[in-house]
Amino acid sequence: MSGRFVRASKYRHVHGTPAKPEDQYTQLRPQVSGDGQHITSNGKYFAIAVTGGGGPVMIQDMTKTGRISFSAPKLSVHTQKVLDFDFNPFMDNMLATVAEDGKVCATVFPTGGLTENISQATVEMTGHEKKVTYCKFNPCSSNVLATASYDRTVRLWDIEQQAEMTCFEDFGENIHSIAWNESGSLLASACRDKLIRIFDPRDAKTVISGPGLGGSKKSSVVWMTNQNRLACVGFSGSGSGRKFSIYDARDLAKPLIIKDIDQSAGVLIPHYDEDTNILFIGGKGDGSVKYFEMVEENPYAHHLSNYSDNQSQKGLCWLPKRRCDTHKCEIAVALRLMRDSVVPVSFQVPRKSEMFQKDIFPDAVAGVPSQSNSEYFAGKNADPVRRSMNPKDKSFDQAAGADFVAAKSPAQLKEELMAALARIKELEAEVAALKA
Repeated sequence: MSGRFVRASKYRHVHGTPAKPEDQYTQLRPQVSGDGQHITSNGKYFAIAVTGGGGPVMIQDMTKTGRISFSAPKLSVHTQKVLDFDFNPFMDNMLATVAEDGKVCATVFPTGGLTENISQATVEMTGHEKKVTYCKFNPCSSNVLATASYDRTVRLWDIEQQAEMTCFEDFGENIHSIAWNESGSLLASACRDKLIRIFDPRDAKTVISGPGLGGSKKSSVVWMTNQNRLACVGFSGSGSGRKFSIYDARDLAKPLIIKDIDQSAGVLIPHYDEDTNILFIGGKGDGSVKYFEMVEENPYAHHLSNYSDNQSQKGLCWLPKRRCDTHKCEIAVALRLMRDSVVPVSFQVPRKSEMFQKDIFPDAVAGVPSQSNSEYFAGKNADPVRRSMNPKDKSFDQAAGADFVAAKSPAQLKEELMAALARIKELEAEVAALKA
């Protein structure tokens, strides 16, 4: 007997399986601009920026696989390249987009996908002074959106009121990434000034900050709220050494660990699964996705395995946990954006039984808001609503979004007022002529 101790883990043998060719999405022409992840999905649709004038975005119904016609309808609500996008977590058919033109847009599209080109956003907001690089919906409060821009600000928007609510300006350089914690009460950011920050964007008087990884290339942060920690992926100060670090969210002065990943130039995209404590890390230009199990005590991270392919990805995103197929013991699904296709990858725990495995499927985020936007901006916090992953119990159907009604923006109200005043003037002139 060797006497070697093997650490017990339910996820030691998790493996990734790519979708069959007939279940992939092909003949795409993605436009990869900026440092975002270049693809996003809510499990019913995925969105990518595509080549073309202005900033066209393709929204694809995920039930329709195979070849995608380039002449398919597109979302074109910007005048310059779209740099990031995010689906509303509580409305399957609303997509937020930000672009080089400095606009922040949210668009409701038909249930089932686009049937014709859309050139007018449902909500259009301005305030950023330079191109907008990132956007993230609040995970618990309805219609709350955070954006980051080259004007070195993070702004918070109430898209229902079409209004900017707060602006956080405490950045010395361009912002590399923003991330909400699980309840949406705090934002974390990584910045080119090599600092990581945590703050409440509603009242940013108190900011916790600490040193990042030191590299000048993009770094990204992701919350591990269930462990009250933060992970940062990026580069060493010396060049192409890729690393990740783990911080106690209450004290960013010094990381708990810094762990080497590899030597490569591709920007890293992290994803943390709160339900399994697995940190997935994929890089642009990589043919692989690495994943680690995060634990409470030192060494804090255990490498599980790699998903490897002979083709490199341009972007990467993850489906909401409630979209996983529990019959296949599927604990995560990634969408890899390739040169001309999107390839789903299913990460599964190898178990023979097809019965519901309660130990690997705790209750998941349900996709319904915990509170309203007005409650959030009044200072209230709420944990996410969760529901069982058992197919016999769960009901994850989301609202179609047809009942979304945005308040009129100040610009719209001003336009209506000017039109009304002009009409009053015409009527006064007609009355004066009749009296004469």
